[in-house]
Amino acid sequence: MKKRKWLTKRNGFICVFLLPGILLFIVIYAYPLVNIFFTSFCKWNYKNFISPEFLGFGQMFDNYIKLFTVDANFQRALVNTIKWVALTLVIQVPFTLLAALVLSKKPKGWKLTRNVFVIPNIISTAAIGLIFLNIYSPSRGIITELCNKIWPGSNISVLANEKFAFWGVTFSFILFGGSLCLLLLTQIFSIDPGIYEAARVDGASSVQIDLRITLPLLRPMIGTIAVMAANYGLLLYNEVALITGGGPDNATYSLSYYIYKTALGSTKLNFARGNTAGVIQFILGILMVGAINKLFRTNKAD
Repeated sequence: MKKRKWLTKRNGFICVFLLPGILLFIVIYAYPLVNIFFTSFCKWNYKNFISPEFLGFGQMFDNYIKLFTVDANFQRALVNTIKWVALTLVIQVPFTLLAALVLSKKPKGWKLTRNVFVIPNIISTAAIGLIFLNIYSPSRGIITELCNKIWPGSNISVLANEKFAFWGVTFSFILFGGSLCLLLLTQIFSIDPGIYEAARVDGASSVQIDLRITLPLLRPMIGTIAVMAANYGLLLYNEVALITGGGPDNATYSLSYYIYKTALGSTKLNFARGNTAGVIQFILGILMVGAINKLFRTNKAD
């Protein structure tokens, strides 16, 4: 009986301490998420700002149908966002992993290199945006000057060309994996040094050690940074807003920027359409995380 009472009291204390966090989660995350989901089946814009109107069971999916059939800006934003997610997985994650493996060998100047690699992650995105605006500037930008020297008279303007603008936004964040690199380095340095010593005694080379020991042991962390990097690509907003403003001709729209422009950035204030895009973005995020976790088997222990 005493044991049961002790368990009851312990559970009571656990509930009391968890209650503030649960309430905050409901108010800040759960309620807005449920609200976004239900209003995606409504007519809700500047005309009925106070009271969203349910579209009816026969037309409840109209907002979703219009996004995929008639809204070219959404379609462009969806394609761009999927590309950015893919590019973070194909470029940023391998680049960050390679940097972590090199720095883990502690070559000369590795600490300085590590600190420099992290700098872009501690600078505000507003400052990064201004830096890249100057880099891509048609009149004085380094990229513009370089292109004009390679191709005299070309007058290439990165931000004025649809294809160039997309890659201009991409390279404003794709190589900035300093914080992810630190996570990988922490995991590498936590590996038992005895394992490496035994491998060296057996005659394994540095490359063989990385391929046969380090990378397999890093698998869960690689999966974690892959989720973090892909999530950044999925939610990309600041770089688009600060560098291109979605242009030229809406060519660099991301889903996050589309949601802002549709729901708040125009006089029509189409909240329902913006929330519908938000639901699609949420579903993409769930699918993305599930696929990455399955790929890297982050929930399984060897």
